[in-house]
Amino acid sequence: MAGRIVKDDIETLRRQADIVVVVGDYTTLKRAGRSFKGLCPFHTEKTPSFTVTPDGNFYHCFGCDESGDIYDFLMRIEGLEFPEAVEALARRTGFSLRYEELSARERRAIGERSRFVDATQAAQDFFVKSLYSDQGKVARDYLKARGFGVEDAKRFELGFAPNEWEAMSRALTADGLKAEDLIAVGVTVRNDRGGLRDRFRGRLMFPVHDPGGDVIGFGGRILDALDYGDFDPPKYLNSPETPLYKKTRVLYGVPQARADIVRAEQVLVCEGYTDVMALHQAGFANAVATCGTAVGVEHLRMVSRYASKVVLAFDGDEAGVKAAERAWEGARELSAAGGGSLDLRVLVLPDKTDPADLVREVGAEGLRHAVDHATPVVPFVIGHRLADADMSSEGGRTAALRAALEVVGREPDPDLRREWARTEVADRVGVAYDFVAATARRMNIELDRHQGVAVTTIRDPDRRGGAGGGIDHSVAQRERDALRVAIQRPELLPEEWFELEESDFQHPVARTLFVALRDAGGPGVDLDAVLEQAADDAARGILRRLALEDDPGMPAIDVTTESTRREADVAPLVAAERVRRLLAERIARQEERLRARLGELHHVNDADELLRVQRELLALQQRRRTLRAPAGDPV
Repeated sequence: MAGRIVKDDIETLRRQADIVVVVGDYTTLKRAGRSFKGLCPFHTEKTPSFTVTPDGNFYHCFGCDESGDIYDFLMRIEGLEFPEAVEALARRTGFSLRYEELSARERRAIGERSRFVDATQAAQDFFVKSLYSDQGKVARDYLKARGFGVEDAKRFELGFAPNEWEAMSRALTADGLKAEDLIAVGVTVRNDRGGLRDRFRGRLMFPVHDPGGDVIGFGGRILDALDYGDFDPPKYLNSPETPLYKKTRVLYGVPQARADIVRAEQVLVCEGYTDVMALHQAGFANAVATCGTAVGVEHLRMVSRYASKVVLAFDGDEAGVKAAERAWEGARELSAAGGGSLDLRVLVLPDKTDPADLVREVGAEGLRHAVDHATPVVPFVIGHRLADADMSSEGGRTAALRAALEVVGREPDPDLRREWARTEVADRVGVAYDFVAATARRMNIELDRHQGVAVTTIRDPDRRGGAGGGIDHSVAQRERDALRVAIQRPELLPEEWFELEESDFQHPVARTLFVALRDAGGPGVDLDAVLEQAADDAARGILRRLALEDDPGMPAIDVTTESTRREADVAPLVAAERVRRLLAERIARQEERLRARLGELHHVNDADELLRVQRELLALQQRRRTLRAPAGDPV
């Protein structure tokens, strides 16, 4: 992204883009009154509950409660950051974005990155062209033998590096690319004579992209059918560290897998490029791979943008165990830094078997079952601690117990620590939990006590048991009904709406929504203005839900027949009754306070005060009867 996007352009694009068209690329939408409905792209459902409204460009799912505007949708479905979502929408719609003025240093950095991306893209274009040339037949034959066709190759943009010393370097410099840029991005190196030679020769090429889709590096595999002469090349060769390519921060296959990761709410991480392709081919399009390094905190930070469940497809040997432990360490580091909590699991592969082999052996359904039953990382590590333990002696069991508890002690969640200590340590070692707990205390590992953290969440006021304490559900529903009218059909509101105060709403969420509506300028303002005033994302989600959900108690506003015209005549009366009832309930509470006051007064000593309170009570009763009478009826 070239600097900060001009704010006016963000808002203009938000208003001009058609969310129905964008969402329609991910799920089929059908018109339903003012809105469109379809199956939710974020969760599995059989009955459409995902609603999109062109008026305001926002969506809400009544099944999973996901909601937001057109940018929120792209961020969620594609796993993008906000600026990336804006740029993605601009590309879709042909909208030209403007960027704020940049410093000279920023311009140089952007210019350098653009040159480097141009260089890697030029190399990619060369590799792809070579794959489909006569020379590339050897690579195409290899792919065919592995069960991959042209569509697989195109999906992952595979290429071929000719088995020559200077073929690519010579072609790209002839096209005007600078040798220093090719060297900087790692596709060319200097030879002993100061000339250029290709880093990748005689290899099937796998481009590595950043999350935005730019090619930033490569992985290359040798082909057994080629003759490499006296040179014995490594089976795989990856790009070196460059300004674009940092192997601890990149994962192979992210652009191809991102949408499926979001939908599945799970990412499958393996260790090979062809493993990713085989998994995608078998229906596991949420698979990605590391690029010759262990899974670390930066990898997990990336995938946590898309899903909270991470399944590691690792070998079950000692190296696999160490890799899982490093990944777990990264997950704990990420959580400690405020990056969220990941559900980290391990899919244990049979000896000398990779995910592609496993697919061929057990089929897609067998692999699905294995992934669904992947082992949480802590039991996985504990299991290997205990696998080689000597359980035949007291000393062996004690050593095994301490080794297992050392693992448990690294679990930051106190509830999980107790669970693992009971099910993975006590049960497997064959000792009582009390003994495990006593040993843990001697090791300064806390199992039995932890500090609870009170978490307050804003819940939808139509949900029983939500925030609001002992507030009756019917009260919350009445408040919701009034707010729905104010948001959806403000023209129906009676004058009494403007008498309402924050304290007239008993449910805390309803009160929050009323304040947001009031502070935005009152009923009739754009929903965007109300969302700006909302307290947090939870409140914004409920506001969008209110704006989209059906109102079973309110007649339709379209009048095309005599019956619907009669229903439309009733609509203002329904709206008035909802608002006036809230005022009537306020007055009823005031009456209760006055009656309590009357009980405190003496009929002789407080005669004047008694008379004043009685008159005030009478006025309130009259006002309440007026409010509760049907609109238009005499009282």
